[in-house]
Amino acid sequence: MLRDIRACVEAEPATGPWFAVRFSERRFAIFEAFPDLAGRQAHVDGGGGDIFRDVARMNAILAKAAQVHRVDVLMSKYYFAYC
Repeated sequence: MLRDIRACVEAEPATGPWFAVRFSERRFAIFEAFPDLAGRQAHVDGGGGDIFRDVARMNAILAKAAQVHRVDVLMSKYYFAYC
């Protein structure tokens, strides 16, 4: 599933940094950033969102329903000098 979502976000110009992270053997998360609300909505309406809307697929691989937390970044630092 994570590979499929990454393939979708690679084609989304308004999806910035995207990370799949693991907290433990069974707990994962995705962190993604967008330059504005329109970019976020384009992602939700696009392929990445389609994967999360596939309830049968999600129920087959997740122990419990995925949670989405939307936050606003108030400050940031340029993340890597070589980017």
